[in-house]
Amino acid sequence: MKILHVGSTDCVGGASRASYRLHKALEKSGVDSKMLVRRKSSHDPKAFVSGEISIFQNLLEKLTPPIERALRRWSGNPTGSMWTFGIIPSRLAAIINSSDADLVHLHWAGNGFLPVKTLSKIRKPLVWTLHDLWPILGVGHYDDAIPELNPKWLSVDWESRVESLKKKYWGNLGITAVGPSPWVIEQLSRMHNRPGWGTAVIPYGLDTSVFKPRPDLVLRDELGIASDRTVLVFGALGATSDSRKGGDLLEGVLEELAQRHFDGDILVFGDQESAKICSHGFRLIRLGSVCDDTQLAEIYSLGDVFLFPSREETFGQTASEALACGTPVVGFRAAGQASVFRHKEHGYQARPFSVSDMANGVEWIISEKRRGRLWQAECREFALKEYSLARYASRHYDLYNEVITSSPA
Repeated sequence: MKILHVGSTDCVGGASRASYRLHKALEKSGVDSKMLVRRKSSHDPKAFVSGEISIFQNLLEKLTPPIERALRRWSGNPTGSMWTFGIIPSRLAAIINSSDADLVHLHWAGNGFLPVKTLSKIRKPLVWTLHDLWPILGVGHYDDAIPELNPKWLSVDWESRVESLKKKYWGNLGITAVGPSPWVIEQLSRMHNRPGWGTAVIPYGLDTSVFKPRPDLVLRDELGIASDRTVLVFGALGATSDSRKGGDLLEGVLEELAQRHFDGDILVFGDQESAKICSHGFRLIRLGSVCDDTQLAEIYSLGDVFLFPSREETFGQTASEALACGTPVVGFRAAGQASVFRHKEHGYQARPFSVSDMANGVEWIISEKRRGRLWQAECREFALKEYSLARYASRHYDLYNEVITSSPA
């Protein structure tokens, strides 16, 4: 079986990390897996850059992102959230059709990488993981990115226009949409705009030999954290600029805990936006961007609780990574993240979006630990069962077989 994964990048960002993990897991299981991307960050010899295959595509790859940015600016995007118009032509379909792939697995293809009209030109069986909602919306990648038309700007309803194009060119294509959570597939069903699509739910997997409890005390000593000190961990990209990530809710939780005289340290990792989180009197240790998975595992393992205040996610990989490292999660019972762990079994799911109840969850987990509850073993066991790379690969392999077999010759 030959699989071609197509996405904007190979391993930068949550969606790309998920697709790259799948690519490597399939490769390990004996599948001939390759990647076709706009931008490559790894040294993987089986990841290819689309612009290096075609001179014309290379030119388009250089022009499309700035044009997309200009369109976002000129259209007066009032939400600041990600928009993708997908109206600039591309040679991507020709490149894909010339490959020897038995099946094409689409991943995150924002910022114009996959033009709307290109998809219908691909002559291969198609699977598409819905890493966000762009495949079922118009220009928006999530519901919060869909604004009311702003009369002060160019009076073009881009959301409706692009969605009409998608419905015309995509609606009846024989694509199988994969949701990393049941919530994603529920959104697809609710929209009633892709009647020809099949569906499947396959949660993201991770390398549980890397993401595992790491009792090494070196990091704790380096950060000057006493062995009996409670530690809360938070990590995200765009924590304060992207409202979905819940940076403001996190600050509300910290403020609530401070008022309750909660005693502990806060570890924060992520991009520069995470550094803007207000400490509310806690010792807040800012670790910056962490790209090494082993180092991430050490950070998760150091925590007594992983804070996951997102409003809306299709899944929540940081939460599953924390669980694999034996750290319980406190988040909101909302969207795709609600399926990552079970309430009071591997953490606490607070009422959306009550910072008071999330603070309750933090206190409850710590009190349970002090009573002798073995959170580490419970969380680790759940992650091994649900999120192993072997299961991630095998579930996709079975789906690929089904799609290829049912596709017209």
